[in-house]
Amino acid sequence: MKNHIYVLLLFLIFGCATKKEKPIQEPNNLNYKAPAHHIEALTKVFDAHGGYENWRKMETLSYNKGEERTITNLQNRKIRLESPNQIIGFDGENVWVSPDSVDASQARFYHNLYFYFFAMPFVVGDPGAFYQVLDSKEINGKMYEGLKVSYNDGVGDSPEDNYIIWSDPETNQMEWLMYTVTYRSKETSEDYRLIRYADWKGFNGVVLPQSLQWFHFSNDSIGNLRSEVIFENIELSDTATDSSIFEMPENAKVASR
Repeated sequence: MKNHIYVLLLFLIFGCATKKEKPIQEPNNLNYKAPAHHIEALTKVFDAHGGYENWRKMETLSYNKGEERTITNLQNRKIRLESPNQIIGFDGENVWVSPDSVDASQARFYHNLYFYFFAMPFVVGDPGAFYQVLDSKEINGKMYEGLKVSYNDGVGDSPEDNYIIWSDPETNQMEWLMYTVTYRSKETSEDYRLIRYADWKGFNGVVLPQSLQWFHFSNDSIGNLRSEVIFENIELSDTATDSSIFEMPENAKVASR
């Protein structure tokens, strides 16, 4: 009997010791999970530009387009555009223009127009977007992989807009963007405009363009350069800017839709 008790005690002692030495498995909350609506073809493009995870960590984006300075809160998309004659802002609810004496008829359409183009391809990762992989296409003698982006009803001011990203199949970097404009008509269209993205540069780990080139484009044929926009003094930060700059001042008016 004593021997049986001795064996039982040894079993309990070593069993408890083994249990104490077993490592505790803690849940890993640090692993990034891409939004469920993203597809592999889109993720490849994001990764070529620094990764969607890095983009989502950023709080503030600012840049100059000529004399106009744009500051955007990337988490809520509040925006402020400062130019010599006026300031346009979006406070999360209304687009406003200051001073109230200036023409605000185009402010709703214009307030985030260039931000949206500049922040490609990351902005098409927003909720409510759908993606379709297209057949490869030759543009200016080079083959590109295509990804069409469309939106749910009620997403943004122009959910009828479509975008097609054309990326280099070797680097997955975006080089061309085709897009439709439906803001006024509110009707879907197959009349695409064409932009070439150039002079990519890294900012805080995210790759952004320094110039956009619009080309004449009709019947799937590319014409001459139509216009070019240069972005300067680009700053991308993981620190939020003072939210008060997006609030509508007293000498401003709300822009109509």
